[in-house]
Amino acid sequence: MSMEFRTLENAALNDNFGLLANNFGLLAKAMSGDMVFSLSQTTASPTVAECTAAAQVYNITVSLTTAAGEVHSWYNGKVLLAIEDDDSTGAATIDPAAGERAMTNGVLEVKVTMSKAVWTAGKKATLTVSDLATAGTGILGFVVADKTFVATVAA
Repeated sequence: MSMEFRTLENAALNDNFGLLANNFGLLAKAMSGDMVFSLSQTTASPTVAECTAAAQVYNITVSLTTAAGEVHSWYNGKVLLAIEDDDSTGAATIDPAAGERAMTNGVLEVKVTMSKAVWTAGKKATLTVSDLATAGTGILGFVVADKTFVATVAA
């Protein structure tokens, strides 16, 4: 005996039920701790000459995903952003600014800027994305490992 499922007359409702089922599946994965931060880019190697000529800008998409890469589109909570650099001649900044920032549908766009300056070869600008575990909350009670983007200045 085979089982047959009905579809509704309204295609938009069918699509909404499909999205709802997908989000429940993703939420179930998250509730088992299947969450990682994913960055669209994790490294860059601007040269001293490039840094001297102009500010270096990197648009990084931060996503909360499963280990298999599925975006946790149900997540509209906060993550913690930090930026550091180890060069006295240049400065790195991020937009939005460092601190707690809200993701929308499991995604957050971050612009990393290395100021126009004579950066020293081998020096770095590092963006770190963390969950709020340091504040005692985490995401759904799970600690999600930090993820970094590192721009290392090349000669």
